[in-house]
Amino acid sequence: MNEQLDNFRAALQKSWINFYEALPSIVFAILIFAIGLLIIRKLKGLAYSFIDKRSKDPLVSDFLVNVIALILTILLLVISLSILGLGEITDKILAGAGITTFIIGFALKDIGENFLSGIIMAFKRPFRIGDLIEIDGFKGKVTNMSLRETLIKTLDGKEVFIPNGLIAKNGLVNYTLDDLLRTEFVIGLDYNDNTEEALQVIESILQNEEGVLQYPEPFAVIDELATSTVNVRVSYWYMTNDIKVPGVKLKSNIMLKVFKSLLDKGFGLPSDIVEVKMLEK
Repeated sequence: MNEQLDNFRAALQKSWINFYEALPSIVFAILIFAIGLLIIRKLKGLAYSFIDKRSKDPLVSDFLVNVIALILTILLLVISLSILGLGEITDKILAGAGITTFIIGFALKDIGENFLSGIIMAFKRPFRIGDLIEIDGFKGKVTNMSLRETLIKTLDGKEVFIPNGLIAKNGLVNYTLDDLLRTEFVIGLDYNDNTEEALQVIESILQNEEGVLQYPEPFAVIDELATSTVNVRVSYWYMTNDIKVPGVKLKSNIMLKVFKSLLDKGFGLPSDIVEVKMLEK
């Protein structure tokens, strides 16, 4: 028993001596690592400002800055371990990192998929912040983007978080990518009215309405000969980036002017005719 205690004391004393001898290296490694983290944090801010001025895309800037910071942090860790004389352990850690990454990636498949989709979208993205998009039944303006998800604000005020993997795999409609959008509506005329004159009245309104682009040219055409009406389709283009021309308000103004002008000129706007037959018993 005494021999075991002596061995334990000797081992403890040897460990203390080794720790005491290595203490300067440990303190120096911790100091280097702490200073390195502060420098990396400062460099992240400078790099983001530098890259963002040139890319003008927050998602691309965020991705590149995070990659640079990750590489610098790994390099700093290797240097710190080397100062402690743990070069062989560093090699084993780097070798095992690949296997660990594979295991974690398989376990977190969905998160990894969203992250990779975010990387792809960082360099080739079908929308920008502020664009009006529709994806998987949700329609709204893009308010924020990250490497994992995209945040849109729907037209009724809901905040919807959409995983980037879903965006990459599904069809996406961007209503404002080129700031040009076409809108149309249908109005029914009486068969006894002068349809050609009605088309001229509608096109005159489109040509004089502020906010309606004249190129591409607006037009009104017969869309369908329905059961009780001649349906006219009215189409026009407008710029979505013009805050003075909100699409819904513009459409409402045009429809109101078309409706009032046609009525004032004596055109009939009949509703659907329903035929009712009375059967005798």
